[in-house]
Amino acid sequence: MSQVGDIKNEMVEFRRAKILDAASQLFFDKGYNGTTIDDIAARLGVTKRFIYHCFNSKVELLTEVCNRTTAFAAEIADEARRGDSPPKERLRRFARDLTLKVVEGRVYLAVLFREEKHLPATALAALKRDRRRFNSSLSALLEEGHRLGEFHFGNVDIALQAVTGMTTWIFSWYQPKSSMSAEQLAGEMEVLVLQAVGVR
Repeated sequence: MSQVGDIKNEMVEFRRAKILDAASQLFFDKGYNGTTIDDIAARLGVTKRFIYHCFNSKVELLTEVCNRTTAFAAEIADEARRGDSPPKERLRRFARDLTLKVVEGRVYLAVLFREEKHLPATALAALKRDRRRFNSSLSALLEEGHRLGEFHFGNVDIALQAVTGMTTWIFSWYQPKSSMSAEQLAGEMEVLVLQAVGVR
């Protein structure tokens, strides 16, 4: 691809990201039903045509907002599963990376949990695939660590839910103006996640 084509694609992705950020904040503040394309355009200081150049509808915007949250979690779990370092170190990095991404995308996650009911069937199916991929990869990592004697727990499904709940639900309570930075929180979560799976 030419350099001009690369620049054009980067500009399109930049515009899409700005629109999604504005849409997610409005969906969070006003709800999906309470938000219009006019509201999103006004937030950005652009025309509706600018929005429709990148997205076909409000439901497509919601779909993109929700898909981005489950996709990044699945990718982090996949990376942790594939690594060459000991399971304990991969789980530590998983806890840190996921915590930082959840803090960064907390508005997107809140919208997902509140507004998922408005998604079309195809979007819901994609979310389920990402969730299954996340669970499969994290379960495989936990089972590997258990088999090698690094992790000590009774039931892998319970350990999976404990680690998942501990990390993903940060979006519901963490405040960016907190005295604890995202990096400090990630460090705390590393310790808690390892303790939850019985690292000695």
